[in-house]
Amino acid sequence: MAADRITGKVDHPPPGVGIYLHIPFCVKKCFYCDFYSVENHSQREDFLDAIVKEIDLFSGLHPRLDANTIFFGGGTPSLLKPSELERILAALRGAFNISESAEFTMECNPGTIDTRYLSDYHSLGVNRISFGVQSFFEDDLRFLERIHGPSEAIRAVDLARGVGFDNLSLDLIYALPGQTHERLLTNLQTALSLNPDHLSAYGLIVEPGTPLFNSVSRGTITPAPDTVEADMYGTVMDLMEAHSYSHYEISNYCKPGFECKHNLKYWNAEDYIGFGPSAHSYFDKERWWNVSSLAGYVAELKSGKIPVSARESLGRTQLLDEFVLLHLRQGVLKKDVIAQKFGIIPDPEFVADLVKSGYCIEDGNILTLTKAGFKVSDEIAETMLARHLQPF
Repeated sequence: MAADRITGKVDHPPPGVGIYLHIPFCVKKCFYCDFYSVENHSQREDFLDAIVKEIDLFSGLHPRLDANTIFFGGGTPSLLKPSELERILAALRGAFNISESAEFTMECNPGTIDTRYLSDYHSLGVNRISFGVQSFFEDDLRFLERIHGPSEAIRAVDLARGVGFDNLSLDLIYALPGQTHERLLTNLQTALSLNPDHLSAYGLIVEPGTPLFNSVSRGTITPAPDTVEADMYGTVMDLMEAHSYSHYEISNYCKPGFECKHNLKYWNAEDYIGFGPSAHSYFDKERWWNVSSLAGYVAELKSGKIPVSARESLGRTQLLDEFVLLHLRQGVLKKDVIAQKFGIIPDPEFVADLVKSGYCIEDGNILTLTKAGFKVSDEIAETMLARHLQPF
């Protein structure tokens, strides 16, 4: 494999855009997933040609942008052969100035990797690996229609550590129908025994258009009650805090210095460029997204067109709404920053009520959510935006 690598510490990356690449292929689409993906791989070569072409077309409009994060998501990016990954990376290096210290994440399904793939990914510069474990119970994984088993997930972590990955993340899903607190604790404790640098724990969301949504609509599956999910969320927060993980976003926890730099771009409204079918981009206060069809994506690029489905320019109100919502999802809102950006501050009486109710702590310019506040962060943001901001 090529020795040209994207490596290094990622504690303080230099300024630059994030790059997201959507790999749409899956072995089997999961029961709950609403991300665009396909099980038919017949257009795989066409896809590779298309994504390389899209990168080239974008660079013609915005040549040599600096970039400091790369994130391969999907779908199942770990279905990429190392040679296919290398081809995409060559296109990226030809289009962007990629920092030597760039964070480079690859999402992996534990059922699709082996030592050779992981070693080759690492040699190509992948320096952060994220495993979609979801559960360590066989019946949960069958319910979610995952293609791996608990032992494969544990083995995948061992293999990744063995080839040199020192920035490793695990995903878990909780509030599954009928899930008990005991099973949640077992999942968390098993995950923690693997010593991940980062852990994402999401409550199961019933997304429209998914088989899970259809089953819930028919009444064949009953979701966990909101009160149960809230209690489980509290359990996750308590256990992660007890193990000294920082709770830096509503569903994300990490050891010091192991925040996902790429995802922070989304949450801090920083620029990122997406490639692949359904991929979203945000650049210079404009958002756009690609067609959510592999066939349509390939056809557009074969004809030399950029495969954008729609665009929107963000005005002051939308920027403000997203600023407050996304920062509260990270648990912190800085009054001086919102004053500088928008000329307004949260109403002091509203803030005092939040503090009195135990939802946040006020320390000078900084409002920090408590665990109780994290549980209702979206509601706090909506209420603040609706009635409780005033001119600075």
